[in-house]
Amino acid sequence: MIKGYRNLSIKLKIFFIIALIMVLIITLAFSSLYYAYSIYDKQLYDKSHRLLNLSSSSIDMELKKLESLSLSIISDTVVQQSLKELLVDDSEYSGYIIRKRITERLWAHISTSERYVQSVHLVDTKERVSKYGGSVELVGEKYKRISEMAAAGKGSASWLYPDRSDPMLILVREVRTYEPLTLEPIGFLILRINIERIVEDYAGIASESSDVIVKSGQSVVYPFRNLSPEIAQTAQPLDQADGYEIKDLNGEAVFLSQKKSSYTGWTYYNVVPYNHIFEKIVWLKNTLIIVFTATVAIVIVIGLLFARSLTKPIRLLITQMKEVQYGDLDNMGVSMQGAVIQQMDEVGLLQRTFRLMIARINTLIKENYANQLIIKETEFKALQAQINPHFLYNSLDSIHWLAKKNDQGQISSMVVSLGYLLRSSISLKRNVITIAEELEIVQHYITIQKYRFQHRLDFHMDVDERYSNVLIPKLTLQPLLENAIQYGLEPQIEPCTIRIYAQESGDRLAIIVEDQGPGMDEPYLRKVLSGEVETRGSGIGLKNIQDRMKLAFGESYGMLLESTVGSGTKVMVMLPLTQEVQAG
Repeated sequence: MIKGYRNLSIKLKIFFIIALIMVLIITLAFSSLYYAYSIYDKQLYDKSHRLLNLSSSSIDMELKKLESLSLSIISDTVVQQSLKELLVDDSEYSGYIIRKRITERLWAHISTSERYVQSVHLVDTKERVSKYGGSVELVGEKYKRISEMAAAGKGSASWLYPDRSDPMLILVREVRTYEPLTLEPIGFLILRINIERIVEDYAGIASESSDVIVKSGQSVVYPFRNLSPEIAQTAQPLDQADGYEIKDLNGEAVFLSQKKSSYTGWTYYNVVPYNHIFEKIVWLKNTLIIVFTATVAIVIVIGLLFARSLTKPIRLLITQMKEVQYGDLDNMGVSMQGAVIQQMDEVGLLQRTFRLMIARINTLIKENYANQLIIKETEFKALQAQINPHFLYNSLDSIHWLAKKNDQGQISSMVVSLGYLLRSSISLKRNVITIAEELEIVQHYITIQKYRFQHRLDFHMDVDERYSNVLIPKLTLQPLLENAIQYGLEPQIEPCTIRIYAQESGDRLAIIVEDQGPGMDEPYLRKVLSGEVETRGSGIGLKNIQDRMKLAFGESYGMLLESTVGSGTKVMVMLPLTQEVQAG
């Protein structure tokens, strides 16, 4: 299949791509629609859950405040003392004064929560009531239930839900003696709470049009009024504590989500008609179909125009390339000038590049012929240049034997050393050699310098033979000796001691070149290390040696320089030890 696609013309490839794009667009459109259906319920649930979570948390917080308020009332010292006094003296006048005092304390406590507390009742052990607020009478069966709930609660808060006789939420709490702490029952407290007002404040919805329902099991806490039995029956606990599902209500789909309160144990429901949501999804589906149709039409038109603009110049370029195979590049350049398509896209640049390539090839063919002649001539001159070093070596060898013949030992020794140094400096076969080979170069260099400086040069070399195979960049120590002679020996008349010795330091070997010359101060030492000071002699400066060391062995190796005015100079070359040396 891939091979067949490769052999198609560009037009067919473009149409194939357009068809593929259309399939992808169709897939994307319907996938998006399906995705919209699948996530819309989740989005609705998220919105409903946030509303329920916020509402339930706020309502729970307010109920906690009211429960705390009830605790403050029953533990109030005045209330406790007054109820005890009523146990002792229940005469008409004294009882009136005491109950008035209780009523004033009740008002003082509920004044901050008057909006939600409809009324407060404090009943003593003889069922006499002190109250503040609404005038509803708690009698009969309901009073009996309240009394039993208070006794069963043993001082904790209990809730009585709204009913037909009273739409208020009732908090009941038994009052017990705290001083002394006998916990004897001396009455009970009743708070009638306007739950509708709390929900309206914190859910933000009026009870007449509310889509929030609060239930405790099968008991409706809110809204007790204006709630149809069908909706109350629909709002049933789901399998999950916090979840949602779509239910049927009188033939109409509704979206039901729930949130269970961890404080009261009540379940908060949110009921939303599902038709409104479905209308938006249908609108989204129609919009996607329109967008899909328009996109396909636009892609087809653009594809046709693109195919035409692309294939025409390519065909022309193919025709021109076929003419190149005949090899007449000069005439080819002339024929291409009349077929230029003025466009600066990739195809236009391809044509322009092809024309420049043909012109460049034509030029290179001509230049190549001339360059071949130059190369031949250069090779011939290079061959001639190789004669000069051999001639020089042969001449030095002749001088050596002539000096020996005439018993000139010094001249013979100097010529041999000079020849060795010359061969070592010119040879480019190896950049890194062993220390033994480097020290041999040093010995020949010192041989020459000994004849020059005589007793003024006091040279010592102490490098253990076990370091002979350690590698070192070629011509590292000889330039350091040359510097020691030039800057340590030459400036003074007295003899100058120059030493070369080795020291191990962990996995490194330090080859040290030390002289007892005049030394250098700190500013001049920095210039030497940075390469700012011009070198003399061989022209190989310390910076050059440092760079070659790092290039050969890495950044952790190199050269250290220590110098003090009047105390000489010490140069340490840090080298990696071989495994054989370390084992030894």
